[in-house]
Amino acid sequence: CVAISDFNNDNQVDLVVVNYSNKTITVLAGYNNGSFGNPTTYGTGTRPCFVAVADLNNDSRMDTVVANSKSGTVSVMLGDRNGTFATQVTYGVGTSPAWIVIADVNNDTRLDLIVSCSGVTTVYILCGLGNGLFETAVSYRVHAHAQSVAVGDLNNDKRLDLILTANSGTSVSILLQSDTGTMATDLIYASGGGSILQSMAICDLNNDTRLDMVVANYGTDDISILFGTDNETFLNRLTIDMESDSQPTSVAIGHFDDDSQLDIAVALSGPRQVGILLGDGRGSFIRQKTYQFPSESRPFVISSGDFNNDGRTEIVVGYDDSDKIDIFTVLNSGSFADPQTYLVGINPRFIALADINNDSYADMMVVNYDSDSVSVFLGVGNGSFQYESTYSVETSPTSAAVGDFNNDDRLDLIVTSSKTENLALFLGLGDGSFGFLMTITIDYTSTPMAVGDFNNDRNLDILVGSPDRVIVLRGYGNGSFASETIDSDYSLPYYIVVADFNNDTYLDFAVANYDFDNVGIFLNYGNGSFTPQATFSVDTSPITLAVGDLDDDGRLDIVAGTIGHRTVTIRLGNGDGSFRKKIIYSVGSLPESVVIGDYNNDGYSDIVVANVGSNYLSVLLGYGDGRFAPQITHQTGSGPRFIVSSDLNGDAKLDIIVANGGDNTATVWFGCSNLIFGKQTTLSIDYSSKSPSFTINDFNHDNYTDIIAANPYNSTISVFFGYGNFSFTNRTVYSTGPASSPYSIASGDFNHDNHLDLAVADFLSDTIEIFSGNGNGSFSPNQTTYSTGSSSSPSSLALDYFNNDTNLDIIVVNYNNNRFGVFLGRGDGTFDNMLSYSMPYGSNPFAVVTGDFSKDGKVDFAVANQASDSLSIYVQTC
Repeated sequence: CVAISDFNNDNQVDLVVVNYSNKTITVLAGYNNGSFGNPTTYGTGTRPCFVAVADLNNDSRMDTVVANSKSGTVSVMLGDRNGTFATQVTYGVGTSPAWIVIADVNNDTRLDLIVSCSGVTTVYILCGLGNGLFETAVSYRVHAHAQSVAVGDLNNDKRLDLILTANSGTSVSILLQSDTGTMATDLIYASGGGSILQSMAICDLNNDTRLDMVVANYGTDDISILFGTDNETFLNRLTIDMESDSQPTSVAIGHFDDDSQLDIAVALSGPRQVGILLGDGRGSFIRQKTYQFPSESRPFVISSGDFNNDGRTEIVVGYDDSDKIDIFTVLNSGSFADPQTYLVGINPRFIALADINNDSYADMMVVNYDSDSVSVFLGVGNGSFQYESTYSVETSPTSAAVGDFNNDDRLDLIVTSSKTENLALFLGLGDGSFGFLMTITIDYTSTPMAVGDFNNDRNLDILVGSPDRVIVLRGYGNGSFASETIDSDYSLPYYIVVADFNNDTYLDFAVANYDFDNVGIFLNYGNGSFTPQATFSVDTSPITLAVGDLDDDGRLDIVAGTIGHRTVTIRLGNGDGSFRKKIIYSVGSLPESVVIGDYNNDGYSDIVVANVGSNYLSVLLGYGDGRFAPQITHQTGSGPRFIVSSDLNGDAKLDIIVANGGDNTATVWFGCSNLIFGKQTTLSIDYSSKSPSFTINDFNHDNYTDIIAANPYNSTISVFFGYGNFSFTNRTVYSTGPASSPYSIASGDFNHDNHLDLAVADFLSDTIEIFSGNGNGSFSPNQTTYSTGSSSSPSSLALDYFNNDTNLDIIVVNYNNNRFGVFLGRGDGTFDNMLSYSMPYGSNPFAVVTGDFSKDGKVDFAVANQASDSLSIYVQTC
């Protein structure tokens, strides 16, 4: 279990992680680049399994509450200003506390604790005194063993109610709070036999100002959404199937796209995936692609936070068979839809795009290698093309360029030939057709070609690559040229690209030197003459080039398709014609063409590669700093040899045209939005940690989001401090105590010191533990422990204001004794003893969330019950 907060008041997000096996929590102070400092470990009760964080004592410092499942307690650790925590104070909460929620249950402006216990039909409430201490736990009975707990005002009576999921996974229980602060009503929502509820979250998903619930149903391979009403009930249920044997284990809510509507992320244990459901703000959701994890990783718990301050929500994933956690961002994958295919000549090798008939629409000219021709298609403005004509050329044409070579304001077409010593120049008529054919002899066979005004005389010149040299054809502006050879090193220049690499306003050029495994740069003196070649190594056998600003620094960079190792090589430019160290990314077989553009409209340059040997496109999405996500592939026709891109249909999305040499077609792919998860960072937590819970927040006041993971199998929590760019410090480990099992973790300011503290549910020690945050991301090594009751096994906790006293309280559900408990915060980092409440026998509560379900200003909560496959909704009535 992990909780996230800013424990040291540095505006950076810190982590507190529950370490189930070694009776500790670990705090990791976040840096401003997404990395974390060294771990700091704090002792808890036995088997801490959950942690929650809040300011329990109104000192503006975050405190921590830990559920100790073995010792039947919760540990309260008050945060200090420097991010450290005081020694734990423990409170009994019955058997096996497993979940904690902190909230002001009784509206006294002091935070209370709500604790659910595994295996029992009770929940416990510990009323906070506002100073970080809590009263003795009061138990409330529910109908099933609660797995998790949440709070919220379900009936709009300004009192917090409780929601519990049954450990059996078939129902949800709701306890409505009465006007005396007790939990009076136990409402049961059956999820269906065999559903095996695993996780839940609460938020207003349909913008009706009423809280709704999302529940992951492991046994029935779906998620359920229960929509709230004004009368503290949930009448309408939406079930979304997640495919057979998907086994959803956890859900998180956040803004994963750009439409301001809440979306849902789901951890799917069966296929080892995370899926995304995009919300429309009206309670409907659209399934998007899932992210596939490596075969050995089975996602168990999912949480969310904004780790790079971009306004979008990222997710954190923990695994039940791994000692690492991963951070994923949701990316627009730059997908392509509705391909249109056009028959062309035999073995198309090259495509040129230009408006050759002056109708403001891009037209397409396809060079056909084996039929010795160029096919011309005129664009009609909606992204489609109409065949115009075919022009014969000399043997085996390889490339083409378009430009006004005779200054008549009409675009002309020039074509190279790989087996003759001539270029074919077709003079344009301005109506989409070409007239007079001129032959230009260069005395060498030619393959690559590029066009530009290199001597600033306003006449277009031509660069042509032959097997051992580069030739400059200086244009006179009347369709005739003078020839000059500028290089002869037998390097086999395979591709030429023109750009200003040193920012002197003169056009330079780069060549892909196939035989020498490098890129040659020729800088222009301004008069059409060039510097000697400067070479920069790339991967084996470069065959194509593209130029663009990949790291958003205003300097041109180069991408080379290198076919020797199925890669592309990136050289980031320095702005003076030199380039930095090469960066290599894997793509498909024989990457013969590459283009650069913003294909997912995020403002960053992406790379698209045509892989002849693999019959697919590789899309590498850019992060804007010169780094790219692993390739996303799209199947094409047979033998994609060349790609070109433009917005063909005016929808502000880049489209792509692919020349498929194997089936003699050109295919137009229209750009569209498609959201996927892209992995950003993997954090190593600890050996055999298998974190089931996280808390995400800015724990060190550095304005960057941090992560804290609970590690139930080594009795620690791990804290990772974020740097704001998906990188994190090394973990800081806090012990939750010998033989502890931290299973759930949450963060909040328990003592009003403006520093985040942690609450951890210790499954084995039957406690929750409070780690006091010091404000710098560290926590007091001596956590405070609160009992959740003998053999209670607290499995989940949450924080909220159950008594409206401004002091965070904790609610925890106890898996074994079927109870939940509330620890009322005193505002100083301590909590009252647990108020214990019974749940239905055999419910096994395992998760809790809080919210105002009835919109009465009181915190309610929901509990997921594993054994009874139900949700229990508890609405505060007083």
